[in-house]
Amino acid sequence: METDIITQIDKHYLSMTKKQRQVADYIKENIDTMSFITLKEMSKELGITEITILNACKVLGYNSFNEVKYEVRKYINVNRRMVLYSQNDYFNITLPEYELSDKERLLTEICLEERGLMDEYVRNFDSRQIMEAARLFLEGSKIILCGRGMSYILCQWLASDLGGVQIPTMITNPELNESVFATLPAIGADTLLVAISFPDYYFMTEQIARYAKKKRAKVLSITDSPEAGVVKYADMFLTVRSTTRMFLNTASAPMALINLLVSAIKIESGIEAGSIGQEFGKLFV
Repeated sequence: METDIITQIDKHYLSMTKKQRQVADYIKENIDTMSFITLKEMSKELGITEITILNACKVLGYNSFNEVKYEVRKYINVNRRMVLYSQNDYFNITLPEYELSDKERLLTEICLEERGLMDEYVRNFDSRQIMEAARLFLEGSKIILCGRGMSYILCQWLASDLGGVQIPTMITNPELNESVFATLPAIGADTLLVAISFPDYYFMTEQIARYAKKKRAKVLSITDSPEAGVVKYADMFLTVRSTTRMFLNTASAPMALINLLVSAIKIESGIEAGSIGQEFGKLFV
């Protein structure tokens, strides 16, 4: 499929029936959330049959409703649109058969989407903001990292890097009650809570950030959108987009943000690369 879904709608709009145009209008007006609606939900919302929706999809050149949703995701990523996801949003990664006719081309396009996320982050990079965030780590007596799913993996990556600059951390996984209840007593006015929240957002991460604010802790949010729920409890937030047509989250650009954040901490603290390793090495002399 060479043309994007909006172009396809514009191309076929005049040849569509009145009800099919309802479907086309709905797709254009709800392009940011179309990826997650089901055929049944759309039928109910528009008050038209599922067969009518499927016929509209065929008029537009697609064999199924899932192909339409796939093209919507592709359009969103190609056009660098930011989408707000909710917990448990359905993210279908079934590839349409027409995309598999040239697998190497498809993989190249996906590679370019990954690069696009990085290019976008570099274009919008705010060094002053990153340095301000770095100072939060140096000012806090206790650093607590919080995240689930891929966000938890980013917490682990950040904790590992912070260990290299002599900043100890505690990681909490908000999906595990014992982890959460072990962390809550440690949160106070001398704490920096780093709430990492990428789709699909988890409500408990927001609740921990909310609790930290009540305890007068500093809260730094790392997420993909200024509209993410965790941002409303943050003293400061850093954003980077993380979604491609294939993945709800890809780690490439978020990892770059983490690496730059720790680089800023090293710069701000004046710690020389290798100095910690040298000190450790002296223990064996």
